Amino acid sequence: MTKFFLLKYIAFFSGCVACFTLHTQFAVPAVIASCLTGLIGSFIPFPKQYANHPYAAVYAGSFAGMCSQGLINTYWELAIISLIGAILYVLTTKVFTGFGGKLGGIAFVSVALFILAKGLAA
Repeated sequence: MTKFFLLKYIAFFSGCVACFTLHTQFAVPAVIASCLTGLIGSFIPFPKQYANHPYAAVYAGSFAGMCSQGLINTYWELAIISLIGAILYVLTTKVFTGFGGKLGGIAFVSVALFILAKGLAA
């Protein structure tokens, strides 16, 4: 379970950082940055025992990475968002199977929880 979570976190964080960097540093539109991240992430070889979960985590991370630079200021914040997203992904692995929007929902909730916590701490 620890390896599964760690792989999820690394995949989510990679997708999040790649998308965020593409659209903030290279002025690639956020939707295109997410698409490119998902496409490139699909070519990364992951162990077969994890099935499609790492690829889904990369894509969910790319959704979270689409957030505005006005909301996210540092890569540490992306790391925290990725931690929340990986936890949500692992907890909902068997939930909503076959329903669309799960990855986007995980990304939205992870960013929303982080922004809410950041606002409460300020």
